[in-house]
Amino acid sequence: MKASWSEIQDTINQLKMRERRLLCITVVVVILFMAAMLVWEPLYQAWLKTYQENATTLAQISSAQTSIATLEARSNLDVNAQYKQQISALKDKLSNQQTQIESLTSALITPKNMGRVFTGLLQENALNINKISNLDAVSVNIEGQLEETNLLYQHGLSLELNGQFMNALKYIQGIEAQDWQLYWDELTFVSEHYPQGTLAIEVHTLSTSDSLLDL
Repeated sequence: MKASWSEIQDTINQLKMRERRLLCITVVVVILFMAAMLVWEPLYQAWLKTYQENATTLAQISSAQTSIATLEARSNLDVNAQYKQQISALKDKLSNQQTQIESLTSALITPKNMGRVFTGLLQENALNINKISNLDAVSVNIEGQLEETNLLYQHGLSLELNGQFMNALKYIQGIEAQDWQLYWDELTFVSEHYPQGTLAIEVHTLSTSDSLLDL
């Protein structure tokens, strides 16, 4: 052992000054590196373990937050949204139907007044009533409207009058001169002994009520 150490010393002594300095620096670096490995390796391993644990924890937290956000989004969903849309669509359809009905009936005579007006005009005319009757209310189907949801009804009135042709013409002109409107379904004058004859009239109006005419 002593011989080996002596050989090392002899070798060092034979080195030049610059080579000795390099050797010393190398020895110091090796010693410092070994010391660092002994001190810092446990610290590095501990830090690495902590980092990995933190990364796992953060991933779990992120997953939990995503789950919470999903549950909150579901809890905010309106389970009745589909039905509300259907109700809204039905309301819009009903509103459109009401608009159509108003446009059809706004200028028409009401069923309540139709019988009265027709008989009232006879008081100013020489015609005689043979027959007057109301017709059953008939449901009117608006385009695009289901039959079971009809809101409009046709009310008819049938009259048969006797008298002279000129009186019949005057009576018809009196009806036409009124502010309201109606639909003519039948208008005939049959004369067996002119100018006497029979005037047949059938008219109708529209209403949202299915009640019979007031005669």
